[in-house]
Amino acid sequence: MTRSQKEQRELARLEKDSNFHGHKHYFLILLIVLTIVYIVDELASNVRSTVDSFIICDLFNTTFGSPEFDKASGTLGLITTGCYLIYLISPFYKSLADKYGRRPFLIINTIGMGVGMLLSIISGSVVLFLVGTVILTFFTPNDAQVIYIMECAPKEHRAKLCSITKGIALISVSLLGLFVKIFVNRDVPSSWRYVYIIPTVLAFLIGGAAIYFVRETPVFTQKRLKHLKMSEEERSQAEADEKKSSQGGISVFGAFKYIFTNKQTRAIAIVAILLAFSTGYTGKFQNMIEAGFSKGVITDSGSDIILMFYPLINGIFTLLGGFLTDSLGRKKSALILGLWAAVGLGVFAYGCYFDLNPYITGFAYGFSIAGLWSISDMIYFIITSESTPTEIRASVVGSMQLLGMVGTGLNMVFNNVVTMIAGSLNLPLVLTASYLPLMAIALLIMMLKVKETKDIDLDKIEME
Repeated sequence: MTRSQKEQRELARLEKDSNFHGHKHYFLILLIVLTIVYIVDELASNVRSTVDSFIICDLFNTTFGSPEFDKASGTLGLITTGCYLIYLISPFYKSLADKYGRRPFLIINTIGMGVGMLLSIISGSVVLFLVGTVILTFFTPNDAQVIYIMECAPKEHRAKLCSITKGIALISVSLLGLFVKIFVNRDVPSSWRYVYIIPTVLAFLIGGAAIYFVRETPVFTQKRLKHLKMSEEERSQAEADEKKSSQGGISVFGAFKYIFTNKQTRAIAIVAILLAFSTGYTGKFQNMIEAGFSKGVITDSGSDIILMFYPLINGIFTLLGGFLTDSLGRKKSALILGLWAAVGLGVFAYGCYFDLNPYITGFAYGFSIAGLWSISDMIYFIITSESTPTEIRASVVGSMQLLGMVGTGLNMVFNNVVTMIAGSLNLPLVLTASYLPLMAIALLIMMLKVKETKDIDLDKIEME
């Protein structure tokens, strides 16, 4: 098939998609599909951490709290940290959506999550489980459904719909707690695999449904149609103009140089790294609960309550955090969200070490991560964007996220070394004692060194 024939077929398909966008029920159907995709994304992102200790006991034939468990947990965690190197190719993968469209990658990402979870279910060895983990690690952070909402929703409803769908997806994580209650039997080590089954089936079903019910986004459709309808001369001129406009951009090295030479962005970067390091307890929360179970301060039913209740609190307070940002300003709301994270972690750790009502323990963990992830999003995207000149904004935001990944990588190494040295039974105390001071330092820097950015005019930010 010649290039001309391929373009004619693509033109016909995109014109059909363009006409389909006007169907009165299409956006409602699309929103339902995207919400379910978001739910699958959150279930896939959280399923391993919900049954982490059971996975280790099964794959390494050990029991929680034993020296063998601590060694296996630390070793598997350190190996898994290496799996995150796959993030290095993620930017190149994401860029393909600008060339080939959003729809193929919405479908591929969703089915890819299903493949990763399926391999985890059938894994009879650590190696196959790690292959499934790598696949999940690659496909879960892409968030194609968010791009879809941003490019398909009316502009006056974009933020609202993103917030609502995210809230629903976060609350849906409570299903994992329900699956643990129904399927997991501590006397049957392999029973953790059943927790993966429904999210896996849902990923394949909604990925398949997207093939039939989802069309390319209007933004990409119109941009591509305009290109396909250009003459060769017009295309050459457009490419020349694009190349010329991109010359004002800066390299990753230049972005890092700006971050660390500008007082505002340097302070933001330090806060970002400290907070990224402080997220370490979120990957060990189930082990912290299991430590409470082993100590006799958390019952089997209490563990189920915590796992089912915290996502509800997380979803509710994540939505409230969005309102705080617009009403109180970035700096004040960031400080409040940071305090949520710190106080919630302290109470959650107390509930894993001493006798405390499981609803309070679950509330504390949901309250903590709602504040932690909300302040992280604000640091990486909102405050950084509102502190950077337009001509380098995208590069600086991307580089700030890379700094966050450095902090995340460090906390993963730290967590697993601590598990091997201090023991899994002491994780509630050790991790809390490690991360609370870092949160406090981050909030102190935020309060003293970062300026408010709420009402700033993005077009008037100048290079320093």
